[in-house]
Amino acid sequence: MSNSKIIALDLNNASIENVDFWLLNNNYIRKNATKDYIRKIVLGNIEVEDQIEIMFIINDVVFGAVKKNNSSTIVMFEPLREEILQITPVTLDQIEAYRSVIIDWIFNTHKAKPNTALELIAFQTVENKNNFIYPNFNFCITTIDVEELGFNLKEFFIPLNDKFKAMVQEFRNYYGEAQYFSTVKLKRIFLLERFILGYSFKLKNETHEHFFWNIHLEETIIFIGDNQI
Repeated sequence: MSNSKIIALDLNNASIENVDFWLLNNNYIRKNATKDYIRKIVLGNIEVEDQIEIMFIINDVVFGAVKKNNSSTIVMFEPLREEILQITPVTLDQIEAYRSVIIDWIFNTHKAKPNTALELIAFQTVENKNNFIYPNFNFCITTIDVEELGFNLKEFFIPLNDKFKAMVQEFRNYYGEAQYFSTVKLKRIFLLERFILGYSFKLKNETHEHFFWNIHLEETIIFIGDNQI
């Protein structure tokens, strides 16, 4: 298996002996720091009620987890948020042939498109590589600037979705009380392997981008793997 593929590591009933056996008999995890972190989580699970049941790993980076008490939600590794915003995006004129596919994907973010994602990552360049704290993760990301499509927050309106409400609340916390559905523009989408990992929005006439995890990510990623220890 390619080391750039997402591993869904099932830790249900895992023991440290099983972990060590699994790590020794494959090369999915290569960095000792990541191996030690997995061991630490397994040992910690023995002592806590809210155990981590699934860990999501790509290219030796743990980027998300599912906990026992909330098995339908992926807890994402928050320090990655600001760093992936520093990746220079691919522009639509570079990938004109994919424009209609990308528009469809933006509004069907629960879809996984492996062939499209594989083709698009060939256009991604990563500058200032030495400045990244998580380069192994960022090398797996494709980010596309879609601002010229003109989509805004109201086109993503999902009133009963708590994640969408949190998006709106972030703009209110940042800029004050106002209606942001028409003035907050979609800036970029971020692809990880075959999924839309997240997207950034920015307020009209502002430069600061606000990154949000894909609110449908759990629907597409949560049961993709069966590597069980």
